[in-house]
Amino acid sequence: MVVGVAALLLDLDRTLVDIESYVDYCSAYAELSRLGLARGAETPKTYWGKCTKAAMDALVALAGTPSWRMANEVVERYEVQGAVRSAPMPCLAEFLRATEGYKKAIVTLLGPRATAVVLEKFGIRADAVVAREEGIRPKPFPDPVLVALRRLGINARNAVMIGDSEWDEASATAAGVKFVGITNGRTSHDFKIAEIYNSLCELIKVISKYS
Repeated sequence: MVVGVAALLLDLDRTLVDIESYVDYCSAYAELSRLGLARGAETPKTYWGKCTKAAMDALVALAGTPSWRMANEVVERYEVQGAVRSAPMPCLAEFLRATEGYKKAIVTLLGPRATAVVLEKFGIRADAVVAREEGIRPKPFPDPVLVALRRLGINARNAVMIGDSEWDEASATAAGVKFVGITNGRTSHDFKIAEIYNSLCELIKVISKYS
């Protein structure tokens, strides 16, 4: 990170909290398929499960179309069920304490209802939340990051995005925001940046240099 950072833009799933492991994205995608809403999209490769990636690709492909709302409602129904059972990523509590002095925005691909469940469950406080909302093109587009900056009243040069996926990196980079990657222990990835940590636990050890 760089000196003078005033705000942290934080991905949620698999960065702060593990939600994906508890969401039946395969059933969600099967339902999208039955409704004729399954779509493909050219998006970055990442390490999500096949069904997760397929469901997110469909929502990206449908963004800005009349069918998006129906597709989103299908996917979020499953996400809410998983959010109730979600688990914290290692060192979540320690990370939140270590970053108390920063403005924070949650920037997530999750729907807003699932996001609210997770934030309340784990006591995660944020100055702004940008979930998967109608009218905002989702990651990997830059739109969610730009909206988060606007809601925080922060310039891109004074913020850092922390996330676990190549979609997070693509969104942050396109918005002109520095990105820090969390690999969650994976040795194979397509991150293009140099600042990468294995986990929140490792990131905490160097968090003091961000201020």
